Amino acid sequence: MGVARDASVANGRSHTPRRRRSALLSVAVVAVAGVLVARGIAVVPDREVARTDLAGNPTFDAKQFVASLWVSRVLPLMQDKATDIGTVLQALAKDPDAAGRSYGHRPRAGDGPWNFIVRGEGRIKAAETTLRHATLSVEIDGQDVELQIGPVIFGTTLRDSLPFISFDEVVNQIQFAQVSRELNDRATASAHAGLDLAALTPGRGVAFTGAMSASTPPQVTVVRLRALGAASP
Repeated sequence: MGVARDASVANGRSHTPRRRRSALLSVAVVAVAGVLVARGIAVVPDREVARTDLAGNPTFDAKQFVASLWVSRVLPLMQDKATDIGTVLQALAKDPDAAGRSYGHRPRAGDGPWNFIVRGEGRIKAAETTLRHATLSVEIDGQDVELQIGPVIFGTTLRDSLPFISFDEVVNQIQFAQVSRELNDRATASAHAGLDLAALTPGRGVAFTGAMSASTPPQVTVVRLRALGAASP
């Protein structure tokens, strides 16, 4: 009996420090949380961390943002508001600012180049369709125009040509860049749909719709692309 009692007491003593440490730790955690709250610092549960960034802002989903606009607003704008690229190129050669005011769009707070929604037809002079940054050099009214057909698209022309997308709708430049990349990815998928890239060879006619900035040489981020007939000799 004496031995059993001594063992029980010994075991009780061995667990007491652990219980005390656990209780002290809980008190410390509560105290730290209280200090953070008092200083205006939010204590965010682990389950919420995945839905916020380091600043506590809701995580931005560029894919979802663009998906909500692509069919309902982007494609209709391309269909209904595109200006013939020859008209735009002629206007730019005369007066870039006048061309921009007549046919283009520029972000409200920016002083960058004018951007245009354009459509056109031309004949392929050179094709680089095996590269990640695939391009077509197309002759239009005696002028060479580069068509970016992806999957790698350079620049933010498509985003900056859309009047319903502005920096005011996002938190920072990182999110704004994510929107541009997602729009470019959507443009690539749309341009490639049902298209045999290997058939886009010099001499072949193409019709396209996309976004172009007032840059030299002209470069179009293609949203829709269609091959026309067979290549000429």
